[in-house]
Order: sequence, then C-alpha cells, then structure tokens
Amino acid sequence: MFSAVPKIHSFDFEYDHDYTLIGIHSALEDYRLAYFLNKNLDLHLQRFKDDLDFPSLNCRFSLFKCEDEVTFTSWSLIANRHVTVSNVLPSDNNLFGEETKVYHLINEKKMVDYFIKINGALNHDELQRIITKLNNTNKIITSYKINPNDLTSKDYLIF
Repeated sequence: MFSAVPKIHSFDFEYDHDYTLIGIHSALEDYRLAYFLNKNLDLHLQRFKDDLDFPSLNCRFSLFKCEDEVTFTSWSLIANRHVTVSNVLPSDNNLFGEETKVYHLINEKKMVDYFIKINGALNHDELQRIITKLNNTNKIITSYKINPNDLTSKDYLIF
C-alpha cells in the first residue's frame, strides 16, 4: 500500500535583471527632467498613460517611457518620491492643520529622486557615456548606476 504523504513543493523565484538602473538626484519636476533627458540624450520620453499606482498606500509614482527601435532598448523614467498633504485637526504637534507624508518607491534609496530603467543590452562604454551626459545636464546634481540585485524592493521595478 502507498501512504498518502502530501508532497510539499517550494518555488523560489529568481531572475536575472536584463536592465540597467541609474539613480538620479535632481530637484526638477518630472516633466522638466523628461524634457532635459529628451534633449541631452536624444530620447523621446513621454508620460505613460498609467502611473505606477499603489492603492493600498494611496500613492502613485510618475512614469515616462520611450522605445528605441534602432537599438532595441526601452527607457523608463520613474519618480522615486510621492508626497501627500492631508488635512488634520490642529494640535500641539501640528500648528498648520496639514500633515505631509512622503512615500518612496525604493525605500533603501530614499535620496534618489528618479530612476532611469533601460531594458536592453548596454556595454560599459555606452553606460559611462550616458552617465557622463546625465551628470553634465543642467539641474541634475548627480547620477550613477545602481545594482538592482542590491535592492530589497526591486520587484517594484518590474513593469
């Protein structure tokens, strides 16, 4: 007789990141940054019809995208910060009757204002050229490559 011992299956989801991630520090509004990126990197970033929306947190992150059919790459500009201002009753802690909350798409990179996600193959020289152009762009404080494997909330970048 066979005993009915249930099998337990485990599944670990692991994937290689086939994209390059760049962090950008800039005080520019998202549409202004997209304009400068389009101008300096010869892109055609456009506001995507849907933001990255997280209804449970009541926040959304702006998203701009473009496809480069010549190099077979797709570019995304993603905001890392969402600010909400809500009315609250004035108290000793809050004189103005408003409360500001800041949410981050990638919590471990709170200082990063925007991410550029490039899907497709980039060699080291191409990446360095892009980062140099970004760092020479007016109103961008700095930019640098980020290893997605080092991020605990990297799943938010899958779209």
